[in-house]
Amino acid sequence: MNNTQKNSKVKDLITIGIFNALLIVVFGAIACTIGFFPPILIVLPLILSTIGGLIFMLMITKAPMRGIFIISSALLGLVLFNMAPGGSMFITTLAGGIIGEIIYNVLGRKKFISIALGYASYMLGLALGEYYPFIYMQEEYIELYAKKGSQSLPVAQKCIEIMTPELMIILSILTIITSVLGCLWGRKMLHKHFLKAGIA
Repeated sequence: MNNTQKNSKVKDLITIGIFNALLIVVFGAIACTIGFFPPILIVLPLILSTIGGLIFMLMITKAPMRGIFIISSALLGLVLFNMAPGGSMFITTLAGGIIGEIIYNVLGRKKFISIALGYASYMLGLALGEYYPFIYMQEEYIELYAKKGSQSLPVAQKCIEIMTPELMIILSILTIITSVLGCLWGRKMLHKHFLKAGIA
């Protein structure tokens, strides 16, 4: 690898870091302002996947490097590590990012569909990380927030009451749809950037 390639890779990594920091700040701001209402917390992944689509699409036009989905999902997963028992949100978010990276590379890195489906996989991992503990790790979830003395414990308890396997499936499908819609919104808003990047 020559110096030009090294400099380009470092630049891409810095760009990815900046955009992921922005993504995390936006996600955090949304979660902290409207995420304390159980019905909204339940559909939060739908909101985040739609809004995050714009930021992610801009990032991928600026730094379309290999590993972008893995890096992004690992960073977001680490931030969410203590939000669910056993680091389950980190595990599912990272798994979604890894699958998204495979989709991105297999379907074609210059195709919009590969980006949209890769991003949908990433966001689905995030959604499952929230929903799965509500159904299958209820005691551990309550214990985690009880130890923290968190004011969000009653919210979590209400979400546990609301969430069912059937609802999780429906919300997971909707997360995929809103992720693709978020990417379409991003492509529309960033049309010139896509033309410059040569993404079909």
